[in-house]
Amino acid sequence: MTVTTIGLVAGDPSGVGPELCAKLVDAKGRLSDLRVAVFCGKGSFRDGMRIAGLDAEIPVVDSVSLIPEHGGVALISGLDRGGYKPGVASAEGGAATLAALENAADAAGAGQLDAIVYGPLNKQAMWLAGHKAIDELHFFSSRLGVAGFCCEMNNQGALWTARVTSHIPLRAVADNISVESIIAATVAGAKAVESSSGKRARIAVAGLNPHLGEGGAMGTEEIEIILPAIERLKELGYDVAGLYPADTVFLRVGPEKLDLIVTMFHDQGQIALKTLGFANTSTVLGGLPLPIVTASQGTAYDIVGQNRADPAGLTAAFDLAHRLAIAARKAA
Repeated sequence: MTVTTIGLVAGDPSGVGPELCAKLVDAKGRLSDLRVAVFCGKGSFRDGMRIAGLDAEIPVVDSVSLIPEHGGVALISGLDRGGYKPGVASAEGGAATLAALENAADAAGAGQLDAIVYGPLNKQAMWLAGHKAIDELHFFSSRLGVAGFCCEMNNQGALWTARVTSHIPLRAVADNISVESIIAATVAGAKAVESSSGKRARIAVAGLNPHLGEGGAMGTEEIEIILPAIERLKELGYDVAGLYPADTVFLRVGPEKLDLIVTMFHDQGQIALKTLGFANTSTVLGGLPLPIVTASQGTAYDIVGQNRADPAGLTAAFDLAHRLAIAARKAA
């Protein structure tokens, strides 16, 4: 039996991430086909265990390679940081977050991890600590030396979305979509569908402008960029439907048996998926050498320490990362 190794990054230690990770480890750590490397300060993780009402002792190791080959859970040493306070965004909390992310990325770059799952982050805290990347996608792509196209994708059950643009100002979206970027995002999403389910993706592409631009009266991106990209995707053999208005495309999921919706910007897909089921929506960083997945939930500073954080979202992200890692290994 091949054992999958997953790096679990707790996220911001001032938020609910340590509590969520403690609950997840308690549920998943006994699985014999898993090695889980927890990237979190020892004190922070123990606080999470205490809040969750758990008392299991998790070993601390200096390297992922020291976790038993037959499976098990261990904290990676050297990540203890101080100075942060529960429920408050701070440079100290951001520094702890960055240290854990950097260590996990470096372990992945060294071939020690099959996937990474990370808990809720706080971008303000990370910026206060000197974080320069736009978002986690750009952080990981830079740290892992990826020069090609990367995009964020979302998953909820059998349905996927892929974003052509993500964490940029809305006014910059039109200038950042192209035939090439639409094709690249679609291909990444189709590969994710195939990896997670084994099926060929049935794809729909959303427009950018209201009413698909009304023939150019409210924008020409559909005519000049998006429709040519769809035609090229069909020539490449992808099963693409549309072009569809963004405000109705999700209504077609069931009737047209859609697996993947390609959206032009962040909120086109995020609003719909999170409304359909916030707790079980996962974000996947596409185009990287290994699956990197997180949940939609945030740091929830207002409920830190109350044992109210629901691990369902992070569990769904973890299970998806596990499936994607197994599929990637089989395809290698």
